[in-house]
Amino acid sequence: MKKPEVPSQRLRAFARAGRRARSAQVDRSWQRLVRRGVPIIEPIRGEPDRSLVTFVWRPDHEVAAPSLYTPVAESVEGMAELLPLGVGGVWYRSLSLSNRTRAAYGFSPVSTLRPGSGMKTWLRYIRTVRPDPLNPQRIVFPKDPDDPNDHAATRSVVELPKAPSQPWSRARGPWRGTAEHHHVRSRNLRGPHSVWVYRPPQFEPRRTRYNLVIAFDGILYRDTVPAPTIVQNLVEAGRILPTVVVLVGNAPGARSQELHRNPAFAKFLARELLPWLRRRYKLRTDASRTVLAGSSLGGLAGVYAALRYPQLFGNVLAQSGPFQWYGRELEGPPTSLMQEYARVRKLPLRFYLEAGTHETTVVGKMSVSLLGSVRHMRDVLEAKGYPVAYAEFEGGHDYACWRATFADGIVHLLGRPRRGRR
Repeated sequence: MKKPEVPSQRLRAFARAGRRARSAQVDRSWQRLVRRGVPIIEPIRGEPDRSLVTFVWRPDHEVAAPSLYTPVAESVEGMAELLPLGVGGVWYRSLSLSNRTRAAYGFSPVSTLRPGSGMKTWLRYIRTVRPDPLNPQRIVFPKDPDDPNDHAATRSVVELPKAPSQPWSRARGPWRGTAEHHHVRSRNLRGPHSVWVYRPPQFEPRRTRYNLVIAFDGILYRDTVPAPTIVQNLVEAGRILPTVVVLVGNAPGARSQELHRNPAFAKFLARELLPWLRRRYKLRTDASRTVLAGSSLGGLAGVYAALRYPQLFGNVLAQSGPFQWYGRELEGPPTSLMQEYARVRKLPLRFYLEAGTHETTVVGKMSVSLLGSVRHMRDVLEAKGYPVAYAEFEGGHDYACWRATFADGIVHLLGRPRRGRR
């Protein structure tokens, strides 16, 4: 069987030269190849809006069937087999991507999983993924200090030439207000929950009403997105009014249970967390200036909690919420969240919904992809008359994208009218 041609011109040139060269010359050619940047990004003839992106890995030990992990891979679960170049121990994979793409990625020394392998097998695989040693641009996922089974992780990031800028996520100094970490106990949920509270400078709760942003998956929205930095930059730029940021952590091993349309979690937010904030900080909040924010299950949890407590939570920022998942209320058949919103009267809520163009896989028994479900949710909300902003980014189910778009949602929901240009 004839070996397929390497799509990348630069990688083909390296391979041709390497087959005729000695080991030392191959090493020098490799250094010249990667010095121009990795992954290798090349134009595609006749497709000015797309580029050929070639991920290259030269592991420092022998591997038999390594794989690429990236949410924009053309396969289920973001995995793709790496192909042997046959020169210098180099492995590669080429993808055709929009020039607006941003994506995290990493390499694993083990092969991809079979479809339907299960969550435990998936977790074992994902812990084998390592960042690209030749790419300094990275995204870090800290270990959750409350979960002994959690692990820190690092991924590399590729940004194509027209990927939207993300100036708001770059720290311009330390948090200039006060930052506190608490463990809040709940009668509705098992175990205490980490809660990080970030208050702006000159915090005067008795005299001023502040915006309030409550984000889920607290440790990730503290460091990986990072919500406090983004909000501080937006306030200092005059894009939003002073804002209190509250990040809510997950009980160990309970994330899926708590965030998946859980009435007890919504009640915790409304009847325990919000009163606790008001008592401790004398915080005055209006529903119209309160945002529930989250990604993936966190986005689902925000839309669900707002449905149940619209008098407290008036805005929702949902990043790639899996609205295609069904849930069961106290009685009756399973229903989608779209059905729940369709059958109740219009509530005083506003939404910012987004999803990635690569979130198109139809998983298990579902009849629609995550991208399709977010579009469906948008359509239902618009048909009911809700104010809905909707956006699609070129990427997958990926914090590298969510940290770039979080500011867009906050500005839309809490933004001040701009006078002239900045």
